[in-house]
Amino acid sequence: MHRWQLAVFCSLLVGCGTKPPEVAKPPPGPDVATDANCASGRPMRVHFYDVGQGLAVLVTLPDARQILIDTGDAKNRPGCGLTCAEGNQHLLAGLTREVHDEELAMLWITHQHSDHIGGAVDVLQRFKVGAYADNGRDDIKPLVEKAHIAAGTMGAQVTVVAPGKGKVPIADGEGVKLTAVLPAAWPEACSSNPNDCSIGLRIDYCKSSVLFTGDAEASEEAVLDTGGPVTLLQVAHHGAETSSSDGFLAKATPKYAVISSGRPGVGLNQQYCHPRKSAIERLGRVLGAPGPASLQVFGGASCKDGGSADWSSIHVSDRLFSTARDGDVVLMTTGNGNFVKE
Repeated sequence: MHRWQLAVFCSLLVGCGTKPPEVAKPPPGPDVATDANCASGRPMRVHFYDVGQGLAVLVTLPDARQILIDTGDAKNRPGCGLTCAEGNQHLLAGLTREVHDEELAMLWITHQHSDHIGGAVDVLQRFKVGAYADNGRDDIKPLVEKAHIAAGTMGAQVTVVAPGKGKVPIADGEGVKLTAVLPAAWPEACSSNPNDCSIGLRIDYCKSSVLFTGDAEASEEAVLDTGGPVTLLQVAHHGAETSSSDGFLAKATPKYAVISSGRPGVGLNQQYCHPRKSAIERLGRVLGAPGPASLQVFGGASCKDGGSADWSSIHVSDRLFSTARDGDVVLMTTGNGNFVKE
């Protein structure tokens, strides 16, 4: 009998106090990161830029490659005034400081609305972009056509990511897995509502993950496979009441969430009044009890003239961040399943 077998026999039958050896754990599945990078402590950094009523997020992977998700709005969008110009300038200035060697591994456009693709040409003309990915729709619209021309001119690989075409055009990294989050087929609503044609991107780094959903609304959320629980969620559609459905949040169960939206009554948010109280309440049921921090939310039925009388301040979880309240939101993880705010 081997020594450890004797120890187990002794412990079980005669109580001699010797601990049995630990049972060997089964090898992890193929999607579990086991690379040494998981223990290296190298950070993944997620920077939500304050671009007003829009979305632009720079992800710096642990291997230093950088991905930009959406580009905020066009600087000269009609009806937006100085707000869009300032948001565009803020994004470009921030990227100039942060993008290593002026090179982005990938520019990922979630969908073709101006507040997500509007700054794409400016980004493509200023930075070297390895891969440009979008959903392949509305390519005759001026903003989309200009972005595709700029991508081709500047040497970026243009890739369509859509149902049946779910390959992310850049490789996974050490301890990092990149997954396109798409429905099996576009929901019917996609034909009339570009929000429901959003292409999601999930980035897993060891025990941490982040999910970008663009402006996906409830129709698309219902047919998305999030890939399981997610650590950090980009709140869809700037906190609109038509997104962040209970069913979707039950699948994603985020620990942290970020809303990128305009400020109450400023710029294009006069027309949208984001975030909506109902969506924030649904998020609160997932993120946990409210803390001391508060957030301005819109609770009215109509956003006409900015709905100034229907804005209120409510307490929210300290794991819910907002560019309208916080300005730029920068979160960092070492792959340990938590994010900390810089």
